[in-house]
Amino acid sequence: CINRAVLIECANDCPCGKYCQNKRFQRKEYAPVEVFQTEKKGFGLRTLSPLKPGQFVIEYTGEIITYSDFSERTREYSQEGLKHFYFMSLKKDEMIDATRKGNLARFMNHSCNPNCELQKWVVGSRLRMGIFTLRNIKKNEELTFDYQFERYGDKAQPCYCGEPTCTGFIG
Repeated sequence: CINRAVLIECANDCPCGKYCQNKRFQRKEYAPVEVFQTEKKGFGLRTLSPLKPGQFVIEYTGEIITYSDFSERTREYSQEGLKHFYFMSLKKDEMIDATRKGNLARFMNHSCNPNCELQKWVVGSRLRMGIFTLRNIKKNEELTFDYQFERYGDKAQPCYCGEPTCTGFIG
């Protein structure tokens, strides 16, 4: 499907009709996953079944906010004593804030050698963020992606991914 090749989901008028295999976001065709407690990283997300390379895992959902809202919320969350923020850049002037409103994807941890990646897809008139596998993943394996974190301030956040290629810090 040419749409799939350019990261666009098919619309309702797809000639394949109900047999269309390119409506994973719309149909919420998520992989079976669960949240679990990790040894050093707090909560994590793991798969409950084996996954193949390129498989859609889950959509990263939350509240769509502007960059000015982002600045305000980081201050607000800090004042409230929140230690974990779940922001993700969606496009130039928009971010996804999954801190208070989101799904299980927000529990995925960073890795310097991730087994998943983020992909931005067009679904109808909206841009949506999906998490897809990079390689074969075994049942009960933790799902990770590279946060590509931009650090603000002096203090770097330690990385606990445990990979041989670990840089020691996120961002």
